[in-house]
Amino acid sequence: MEKMWRVLGAVEGRESLWRHRLFAWEEESISECNVLLHNFVLQENVEDKWTWQLDPMHGYSVRGAYRFLTTATDLGDRHQVVDIWHQQIPSKVSVFVWRLLRNRLPTKDNLVRRRVISHEDAACVPGCGSQETANHLFLGCDIFGLLWS
Repeated sequence: MEKMWRVLGAVEGRESLWRHRLFAWEEESISECNVLLHNFVLQENVEDKWTWQLDPMHGYSVRGAYRFLTTATDLGDRHQVVDIWHQQIPSKVSVFVWRLLRNRLPTKDNLVRRRVISHEDAACVPGCGSQETANHLFLGCDIFGLLWS
């Protein structure tokens, strides 16, 4: 864990060393990791151990992770998940829909939030005038809306 602290730049007087210049989303992830690890105290002669909180007794399994991802508390969500991951739907379509429903597509509003592009570049195509969001692209844009009809 001490090595991770050094890599993340959490140890005073040490500089973070990276093999390449970090992307904005990587810098954001490092900041989030630093916040999570800020209150941890390192102890000598104590072994670190990873635990899978969904099943601390048996640990991580693909079955457990899949069950967690596909089990929803709301019945509507459960049907939605079953429909998305139906075996006759191509996996690339399932992944796209999954990302769309969770607002994880690289739309301009998400790229601004991740500091990949500036706020001035977040507008939809010229002539539309709205901010490019997933909801706007797929439901509200007069220009792209013609593709779906």
